[in-house]
Order: sequence, then C-alpha cells, then structure tokens
Amino acid sequence: MRPDPPIPALALSSIVLLVVGCGQNMASKPTSSGDAASAETDQGAIAAAAASASPCSGGAVKDDGSVETGYGYVPSATMGQYVQEFHSDELESRELARVCVCWLRSRSDDALDFEVVFYQQQGDRPAPTPYAQVAATAAEVPKGVDEAGRLYEVDVTGVTVPEGTSYIGVRWDPSADDLFFVCTDTSEQTGYVNVFSSEDRSPAWTNIKDSKDSIFRPHRAILVRAQASE
Repeated sequence: MRPDPPIPALALSSIVLLVVGCGQNMASKPTSSGDAASAETDQGAIAAAAASASPCSGGAVKDDGSVETGYGYVPSATMGQYVQEFHSDELESRELARVCVCWLRSRSDDALDFEVVFYQQQGDRPAPTPYAQVAATAAEVPKGVDEAGRLYEVDVTGVTVPEGTSYIGVRWDPSADDLFFVCTDTSEQTGYVNVFSSEDRSPAWTNIKDSKDSIFRPHRAILVRAQASE
C-alpha cells in the first residue's frame, strides 16, 4: 500500500483572521462608498503617519501601518512560522537592535510565547534552519474585530543579518497558543513582499504567493519590522 501524500501546509493548516477594525497606531479604512475617493487620499496620509509613529519605524518597515487581517495556523499544528524577506541595504547597520511584531487573537487567552527567527537565504527561499532565534512573549494581545493588532518590540541585540537577502519572522506552537495571528497588510498601495510559511507536518518552505489557497491572494506584507543598532 502506498503511503498517503504529505499534507500541504498552506492548504490545510494555515488560517486567517478575517477583517479587523481600527486600533492604536494603526490606520483606519474608509467605510462609506460615497466618501471613498476623498478617504483614499486621507488613508495614505493616515497610514504614513501611523507607520512613522509606531515601533521600529526607524528601521525596515514593509507595511503601511494598517492591519486588514492576520495569518495563523490551526490548533492541531505544533509548530508554525511565517518569515518575511529583508535586505541588508534596507538597514542602517547589519547589527540589529530590535524586531517588532504585530499580533492579533480570536480566543480568550491573551498571552503568547513565540520566537523571532532569522534565516539566511538558500536559493530563492529561506535555509532549512535559522542562524538565530530569540524567545519572546506577547501579553494582552488584542482580540477580534474591535482592535487592529499591537506591535511588540523584541530586543534582538547581538543578531547580525547577513549581507544581501535574508528572512525574519516568527515561530510558535499553535497547539499551545491557539488562534493567534500575525498581523497582515493587504492594502493595494503597499508593495508586495515575499513571505514564506512552514509548519511541523510540512516543514519545507512555501512562498505564500504559490499557494492555491485564496486566503493569501490579497497579501502585501506582514507586520514584522527590523531596526538596526544606532
């Protein structure tokens, strides 16, 4: 008997938190179609101001400060990670000071243990294992549609990114901390940034742009930011 084929990570294990509202340091979205034209202009200014005032704003920021949804994993997964592409030229120094990560949740537990993970590039994707990882905790994570996520600063002093392209993101145990989500920016004005996913039942990296799952089609960037040492 032939063994069952491996389960594709992005087909069955990844989940998203649907539309979220406005929160502190995050940009709001126009809700009235009649005001859409003027609101679109205002939205760009609001988003730019929010991004510049929020954590790690002086570093490499891929998002526009808004949060439309979040990426997570089903609770049956015991390890899940999302990492975003960065380039050393985007930073004032290759020596990092902090990484800022935005989180959301949809359950009653409001605290999450996670790791900030750092991967070198291998081919056109992250290497199989990280060259650095830093443990962190996010407390009082905002819940559901009434908040728009919260950015958490993680001290990563001592981590030096390689020259050129590398990947920075988060790794956690969805079976222990279930239904937490990495904040996601899907604004059309935000430039597309490569994000890769990996989980315990399908550990090979998958670029979410190659996923057949429609939940990733609006993707632009995740709210993971990096700031160099001064």
